Amino acid sequence: MKKLRQFLTLTLSLCMALCMTFSAAAESKTALSLYNRAYQFQQREDYYSAIESYREALQINPQYGDAWYNLALCTFHLGEYDLAVKYADTAEKYSRNLSEIQNLKGMSLISLGKIEEARIVFNGVLAKYPNDVNARFGLAEIDLYSGKTSSAEKRYTDALKRDTTNRKALLSLALVAADQGNDAAAERYVNQALEYHSGEAEVHYLASYLAAKRGDIKVAEKRARSAVQIKGDYDKAYELLADILFSQGRYAEVIDICDFRIGRNRNLPVAWYVKGLSEERLGQYEDAIETFNTGLSIDPLDEIMRLALEQLVNDTLDIEDPRRPGWAKFHVSKATDFKRAYDGPSERYEYQRALSIDPLNSNARQSFANMLQRDGFNELYLHQLKFIRDNSSYPVKKSTEKKSAQLRKNDDTIEGLESMLRNNLAHKYNLDPFYLDKSRWKLGVYFQRAPVQLIHSDAEEIVANAVRDLFNGVAVTTVDVKSDGVEGFAEAYRLARTTGRDYFLIISVDETDRSFSLNASMYSARTGTKTTDIKVYRTGNDRVARSTRRLRQAVLDILPIRGKVLYNSASLVMADLGKSDGIVKGAVFDVVKKDKVITADTGAGVYYNESDILGTFTVTKVDEEICEGNYKKRGFYDNLNVGDNLILIQLADTSSAAGNAVTDTRPAADAKGTPATASAAKAEKDSIKEDMKAPHRDSSLITMIHSIN
Repeated sequence: MKKLRQFLTLTLSLCMALCMTFSAAAESKTALSLYNRAYQFQQREDYYSAIESYREALQINPQYGDAWYNLALCTFHLGEYDLAVKYADTAEKYSRNLSEIQNLKGMSLISLGKIEEARIVFNGVLAKYPNDVNARFGLAEIDLYSGKTSSAEKRYTDALKRDTTNRKALLSLALVAADQGNDAAAERYVNQALEYHSGEAEVHYLASYLAAKRGDIKVAEKRARSAVQIKGDYDKAYELLADILFSQGRYAEVIDICDFRIGRNRNLPVAWYVKGLSEERLGQYEDAIETFNTGLSIDPLDEIMRLALEQLVNDTLDIEDPRRPGWAKFHVSKATDFKRAYDGPSERYEYQRALSIDPLNSNARQSFANMLQRDGFNELYLHQLKFIRDNSSYPVKKSTEKKSAQLRKNDDTIEGLESMLRNNLAHKYNLDPFYLDKSRWKLGVYFQRAPVQLIHSDAEEIVANAVRDLFNGVAVTTVDVKSDGVEGFAEAYRLARTTGRDYFLIISVDETDRSFSLNASMYSARTGTKTTDIKVYRTGNDRVARSTRRLRQAVLDILPIRGKVLYNSASLVMADLGKSDGIVKGAVFDVVKKDKVITADTGAGVYYNESDILGTFTVTKVDEEICEGNYKKRGFYDNLNVGDNLILIQLADTSSAAGNAVTDTRPAADAKGTPATASAAKAEKDSIKEDMKAPHRDSSLITMIHSIN
């Protein structure tokens, strides 16, 4: 009994001690202790845990200004900019005249696209604190968004004068200098940053990026490895290291790094993308397809990865591969969405993408055919229906199986259309217009491979191939496009001239998580002189597709409408131009001797000697792919031959010439390279407005500077 009493006394004592301990712990859990704990999480970039602790601190002390400020800062780093502005406004109530709060609010406003509001905030800070460097950083970013790079550089220089070892000023100046092509200055600034801040992973990361950008791959690899040694969980540095190794062809090492990143976080689409590219380069095509598929299951809207997959599929898989319908389904669904939005050109584009990856997809082709009928192209509609009929055995069906209702309907439609079209020009001249060689222009599309891309490695090559496919996939206007990497202008000019191109383009791309820029310089392949510059900027979903389509339209808008003589008898001429080319009754053409039309020495348009003009051709009857008209010779002798050139000099403007889904898939200019109709001019003007819609544009340069902590 005595032992029992001793045991109970001891147990009671222990319980009282534990209660006192827990009570003391509860009492010690103050707003300050929670703040300090949150700050430690913040220093380790564990923003989620930091936010939790800051909120706990604010529950105890709602007027804790520093906690509100750091809560705003953590929220900013997670990309919740609206919330960051709200927290900053609250912090300002309890920590008045703190420039850091205002600067954070200004940076959040920039991220929200509220540029003018941000400018007011930063100018207000400088009015009170003329030497504040962070306000200068904010105004510099605004200058960059507005395209005022020189002004931004001056602001960073002013900030550096006030704080000669400031890390952000040094790194920002290095990035701006590199963007302007001043590699010596960029290297000087980054070396200063390394001298003062050698223990910081971010400095080594940016030093690696700049070294890769100027082509110094060995230094780039060394700096990237230093970054991950200093900070073992620095995922951006691992991503950059993978890109650097990819540029050297060390694909097995790239795959190892991607697997390491995926093992830590499976939801990294770019890691899957680079791994898939590496497997493709190693000839592991099935593995690459599977990897791309996995990446697209994580991010279905990654357009570059989808292009890479589809290009690989078309290059390596049989046309009857049973997986093709699944990949085509994505584009069929998008085409249906565009149909609901009455966006004919986008609908057409998506159906063509679906059919490029699965040509035997009868459902997609039926929908495409119905779209052609809706837009008044009965001959093209008939052609598609015949294709469906002739390939209706795919997938394989039993010979005893009855035709579907759609196929029976198609048979009736084919019979009706053939009867209706017996009086058209093709029947009159006994030819099939779909077998005509309607090549008008030969273009070369080239690119300079960037040493490193922040998001998609080899984006230039994939986009160049997409541009090639976009031109070659247009039935009404065939354009020959060659995609190949070049060292620079000289190699591109030599390739274009020796292969008989009319024009060539050198393209470049720049992308961020939310924007895509596609720039092209277009040159005459004959003279090497610049024809025009095309700059396309798009944000939001489908930005790559919309950019490539805009590039195609911009090129076609300055290419003259031209054709050739297919038949002539006395004053009657037939030509390989039709409604699908925008031709209407009354169109007038110069008839020029074969092979005597050349591109203009400078600018757009074509040139031919007066002595080579044989006469004029005026259209009197138009079908979809061919037309007929009267020929009026110039001079006494009739020297007109089959194959002679037709160059548009006048075109009536009607809704039928511009009001269908092929308006962005055909040349639209006259001999001078100017819009042939008011509708074409309006379409070009509207497209230019779209290009200029965003007064403040994002770029990889701004993204890099914005991310510097």
